[in-house]
Amino acid sequence: MQTQSFSRIACCLVVLGWVAASCSSSGMGGSQGTGGSGSGGSQGTGGSSVTPGTGGSGSGGASTGTGGQGTGGATLGTGGNPGTGGKGSGGSGTGGATTGSGGTNETGGTTGRDGGPGVRDGGTGGNPGTGGTPTGGTTGAGGTTSGGTGLAGPAVPSDGCGKATTAKSGDNQTISVGGSDRTYDLKLPDNYDMNNPYRLIISYHWMGGTAANVSGGSGTAAAWYGQNTSSTGGGTTVFVAPQGIGNGWSNSGGADVTFSRTLITQLESTICIDKARVFCEGFSMGGSMSYAMASAAPEIIRAAAVHSGGSMSGTTNGHNKPVAYFMTHGTKDSVCTWPGYGLPQLQDFAKVNGCKTPDPTQSATAFQAALPQPTSNQGVCLDFTGCTAGYPTRSCLFVGDHTPSPDGTTGWVPKETWKFFSQF
Repeated sequence: MQTQSFSRIACCLVVLGWVAASCSSSGMGGSQGTGGSGSGGSQGTGGSSVTPGTGGSGSGGASTGTGGQGTGGATLGTGGNPGTGGKGSGGSGTGGATTGSGGTNETGGTTGRDGGPGVRDGGTGGNPGTGGTPTGGTTGAGGTTSGGTGLAGPAVPSDGCGKATTAKSGDNQTISVGGSDRTYDLKLPDNYDMNNPYRLIISYHWMGGTAANVSGGSGTAAAWYGQNTSSTGGGTTVFVAPQGIGNGWSNSGGADVTFSRTLITQLESTICIDKARVFCEGFSMGGSMSYAMASAAPEIIRAAAVHSGGSMSGTTNGHNKPVAYFMTHGTKDSVCTWPGYGLPQLQDFAKVNGCKTPDPTQSATAFQAALPQPTSNQGVCLDFTGCTAGYPTRSCLFVGDHTPSPDGTTGWVPKETWKFFSQF
């Protein structure tokens, strides 16, 4: 649903009862560290949003140099180098709940976003600091390793690993589900290796769209929503685009969830898939289907990316298992109008994922007011804090209408989506 004509179609369908009912924020630089009180102590330097602040060093002093403290930053200030017998303490960033402690023999590591494993917007985890020169100090703890496999743990190879596959890339492939044939488009990496567990992304089309629109790209939607490129998941990911009944995802009686489960099971049995990294993504009603899958199959879906979606495909009442959740939505959306669409689903998973700030247990009005307000189509993003470790929740709002990517097919939404997925 990418054009205004799609918009009108979707609105009508909503009225007829088809519906059941933000860029990376940078932390500010750390404050300037203070020198130790020993003789000759030098003044520490302030940290930036990426480089840690360093503590002052002193010789023979008994007091401690402290690291700079950043507000909102994901990286820690490093511990001060104390004089003989002294002990430095690591600076803490308010972006994460876990603080690496600095020391004389090793500086503190980076902190994890939302108190989870050491991740900064999908980057790598904390690198241990260098050894300190003073004697008598204690050793600081290094940061937690992440990025790659940090959040989800080691790969979980599917039954298809180690076997020569008969599956091939191609469109309009058939699978039998409950006695009926359903179709899908499939894209394997060009140099597919049967011993390498691949990430799997299920890409749902919009209302009125098709699997072919997703696999081939259509209008403002890049092929596979921009995830199959050299800078995103190309070569490391298996992509599948299911075809919805009537070019939609009404999920009547849970039929589309059953179709998706059956399709994933078949792919895992015939292709080498990393079962710990199965994701879903979609725009408009495809976003709604991604939300429906996250709520209905949290044991399968590691993370969901919902672009301008809602609850058109339903949800599982009382679902309480966390799924990493990423949402983008235009505040001028004329089809899935904000905040009626998008906000309830974001608030739902922020709550299920145990996030604390913004507080998802407050009223919808207060919750919306706590989100940063965009001023352009470049959007403004927010990482929720205090979430259950390993289940980040992120929103990006932009000024714009109903679209999967407000600044074009190679714009910021595909990049932000890949950054979110690739941290697992």
